Amino acid sequence: GVSMLLVRTRGPATQSIESIRQTVQRVLAGLGFAYGETLSELDARDRRSWRMGAAMFVAFGALALIVAAIGLYGVIAYTVAQRQQEMGVRMALGAAPGNLAGLVVGEGLRIAMAGVIVGTVLALAGARWLQPLLYRTSAMDVSVFAAVAAVLLTVGVCASLIPALRAMRADPASVLRSD
Repeated sequence: GVSMLLVRTRGPATQSIESIRQTVQRVLAGLGFAYGETLSELDARDRRSWRMGAAMFVAFGALALIVAAIGLYGVIAYTVAQRQQEMGVRMALGAAPGNLAGLVVGEGLRIAMAGVIVGTVLALAGARWLQPLLYRTSAMDVSVFAAVAAVLLTVGVCASLIPALRAMRADPASVLRSD
């Protein structure tokens, strides 16, 4: 196996590594090879895999957020296209374009809110399995849950904006003539 010797030095450890390594090599003549590094280098090497895992969680989370935004955009755009005649009738009867946009964004926000509620329930249920992987933080951190909910709701509103603008620009005469 690998044996380890920790040595406390006066001054910067990097300046003493080579002399300590030579002394250990001389005292333990049968030792094939002595290697030296600072405690901070050893710690950084041990944490590298954890940092890589955290980076992968962030990357997959961002990818999931992008896929969710595209999916929500698709659903809202499809709904607006299906309701184009209704939107045209509303505009012909005097509905303000802003009201139509609010209707579309509100629908996107309702879908996003349902996703946030379901996701929060599932995250709370899975928190006990996630807790051992976390360092100096809780899996039940309210500020993290609030920040994630805010980001998801913002993404929901943003994904609804393009279909909402399309609904606002609908020409009631051409929509009503098409059927």
